[in-house]
Amino acid sequence: MTDGGPRSAGAIAVIEIGGTSVRIGFALDGAPFGEVQTTATSRIRVADPIEALAALLQTASEEAGIRPAMIVATVPGFIDRDFDRVLHAANIPELNGRLMASELSSALGLPVRLERDVVLQLLGECRAGAAAGKAHVLGVYFGTGIGGAYVGDNGVFRGGGWALEIGHMPIEGGRRALPGLLAHRLEVYASGRTLSALAEKHASPVAELFRAAPADPALDRALRKVVRIQAYAVAGAVALLSPRLVVLGGGVLDMADYPRARLKTIIENHLPPPMSMVPFDVRWAALGERSAIHGAIQMLENQVVTAANTMNPGA
Repeated sequence: MTDGGPRSAGAIAVIEIGGTSVRIGFALDGAPFGEVQTTATSRIRVADPIEALAALLQTASEEAGIRPAMIVATVPGFIDRDFDRVLHAANIPELNGRLMASELSSALGLPVRLERDVVLQLLGECRAGAAAGKAHVLGVYFGTGIGGAYVGDNGVFRGGGWALEIGHMPIEGGRRALPGLLAHRLEVYASGRTLSALAEKHASPVAELFRAAPADPALDRALRKVVRIQAYAVAGAVALLSPRLVVLGGGVLDMADYPRARLKTIIENHLPPPMSMVPFDVRWAALGERSAIHGAIQMLENQVVTAANTMNPGA
């Protein structure tokens, strides 16, 4: 990797890959450093996405005037238990099957840690955002795809490997599959890709869909269904995990005039009976594009603590 500026033992580059955009940010001495740089995901939908990512990071590092000592990269999809192989990224199929951590590390000469995007986003909110200092936190994010994560007393819940890939939950419906997704999956009915299809059908800019809905009854009905399915997804995850706090985020929920109050009400109306006995604590993700940077810092701090406890079990 070419020298872009001073290297520090605490310098981290964070590559957050989403279905729509790739964000590259930096952390130095345990805090975000500089501006987050954003480019279209189409830049890595090429024959060799690893090479394209490496080039993007080199350029971003030079512009930021920093030479990172390591990289944390996210993938919006399924990662193997080795935190290396991308099993399935519906919105970036070029990454499927690639040993992304190993290959990116080889290309840049730096250690690379691979993680699910929603895990870093939720860890960031637990470190410095809407769930700061809390545990037993469920995060559900509605963007180009739909994902979830859970942080408990023992850190991130992963099930048998990957867990809370909520967008791939089956749901009954008549719509055919979107490219890269199986039929009858939640993402087909309630994701950013769903909204893109509605925008095309109703000749409206995606960003203006919820604003346009009152003047278009058919669009309004369609969007109400999207919000209702999103609420069912959150309520279902609450029933399974019994969190003490729910963080909701993602680009869809940040859209102009998105009906957050309606979403919250529908979720509350479909929670398990015991949940009605205590206030439902739902909060909106607060860190925006810096959430993954804070999450990367928290993840690495957790690793240091875990390593120390392993070496000194009686401490």
